Amino acid sequence: MAADRLMEEWQIYNRQLQCIGTRRREETLAPGEYHLVVNAFIFNTDGQVLLQQRSPNKLYFPSYWDSSVGGSVQAGETIITAMHREMAEEIGWDIPVVADDNYLITPHSHWVSAWFAFQTTHAAADFAVQHDELQQVTFFDRPAAHAHLHQIGFDPYTAELDRAWDHLQLVDNPHL
Repeated sequence: MAADRLMEEWQIYNRQLQCIGTRRREETLAPGEYHLVVNAFIFNTDGQVLLQQRSPNKLYFPSYWDSSVGGSVQAGETIITAMHREMAEEIGWDIPVVADDNYLITPHSHWVSAWFAFQTTHAAADFAVQHDELQQVTFFDRPAAHAHLHQIGFDPYTAELDRAWDHLQLVDNPHL
């Protein structure tokens, strides 16, 4: 059974990021239509980054290593509320998410990614992994994270990872 929720509702946006309607995840988007996705990289105080290994039951890229947390923005959510929900759902981390945690918004073929960066004092074992979505989470140093993220057919997000680290060096982190 697939771990993806095909009936969840997404708001659909045009190229100017104006909401133009809603669709279920299972429905195909027309050219020029986009849905929003949130992703985060979470670093520990040693500079290691938490990566998740996706569930073997995911429709796309099962068992691949991925960003710390991520998922689609559901209808009625902002990127801030979606990021908070995804962190609570996937790893049980219930922290405030603020606009300054968002360091990058980047368009793709039919989605727009909002990237967030966080720092924590938690160990990987402290997170409550949602096993419907993830197999495990592990902290890696950045070279090992880069190696884990390079997988056939998958965007490695290594530039986004490096930008997340750079972003955290420039801001005071209230999540510690």
